[in-house]
This record gives sequence, C-alpha cells and structure tokens, in this order.
Amino acid sequence: SQLSANLTHTNEILLNWSQDPKEVRHRLMFHRCCPEFHEAGWAEIVSRKCVNLDTVHSIISSSCTIDKCTETLRDIEIKFSRTTEAVSKKITSATQWSAAWNRAARAIKFAFPHREDELATYGDYINDKFDRRLQQTHDRIIRYDKAIRNRAANSRQVELSDFAAFTDLYESHFQSDGVHFDEDKQSKPSAPAQEKSAFS
Repeated sequence: SQLSANLTHTNEILLNWSQDPKEVRHRLMFHRCCPEFHEAGWAEIVSRKCVNLDTVHSIISSSCTIDKCTETLRDIEIKFSRTTEAVSKKITSATQWSAAWNRAARAIKFAFPHREDELATYGDYINDKFDRRLQQTHDRIIRYDKAIRNRAANSRQVELSDFAAFTDLYESHFQSDGVHFDEDKQSKPSAPAQEKSAFS
C-alpha cells in the first residue's frame, strides 16, 4: 500500500541522515532548544531504532553518574557531560511507562516535528489500554507497546498510529490463546519443590 505523506517525509529525512548519523546526532544534542535526553537515545532516534524505554525509565528514577566527554564536530572540539544510569530498571507500571514515553516522545518530536500528532495519538492509545485493564495485566500492555514500536522501527512502512497494522500483535498479547499472553509467567522459573524433613 502507498505510504502516507507523513511517513514518506520521515523516511526521506532518515535517508538523508544516514549519510552522517553522528553529525546529525550532535547537531540535535547541542541545539539550544534540545530537550533533555540521553546520548544513546538520540542515536536510536537518528537511526529510527526502537527507543529503549527501560533505559529512559532508569535515568528518570535512578541517580546518575556523570562522565566528562569530548567530541569533535567539523574540527571543533566540544566538551559535554554524559549521564550513565547507575541502576538498570524495567518498566512495570502505567505511571512509569507514561513518564518514560513522554520524555522519549518530546525528543522524537524535536527531531521530527511533523510526527507530533502521530506520537500524541499513540501515547493516548497505550494509556487508554492501561486505563481499561486491571493493574495485574499491565505487563501485557508494556510488552505490546514494545512489539508495536519494534515493528514500526524495523518496517519503515507503518506509523505508530496505524493501529490496524498491529492487529496480530494485539491478538497475540491479549487473547487467552495468544503466544505472548502469559509470556512473563512462561519466562519465570518455577519455584523448586521443598524437600520434606526426615523428621516430618
């Protein structure tokens, strides 16, 4: 099917950026209006990889170490501070997801201003899923979000707001016979059976 004008524009920008992604990343990071975001996250945005929201959450919720760094951009030496998360944490709640998504979405919108509506629509979509489901099932929504963003990043043919393109992902995560329905339970090792005491 034909790509939307919005997605075509995004792909054209990415193709242009692929000529020198390091310089593009630096120009974004050192722009006077640049929103707060970590260096690895900017690299993901410039290459349109799926932004790791667990990393964003870790930076938001953890104390960070500060490394002094120096980069060269067109023969100009630039000194800056790089933050490295002290503790890696996974998102486990709607509140944590929303905080991480909002920070990532601000950075993505700064790089791609034309994606503002797409990003807002997607954020509302996932938050609506959190609102409509019991808290104990929110892990499925977090996995579903990752699956959507990975597909959009890898295919270059769908926007985050193209919800019809993710029907199979929805079914696999939320239908009781879906392959990802109980993924967390399947990945957790079962507790070892307790040995009976010789005196019991």
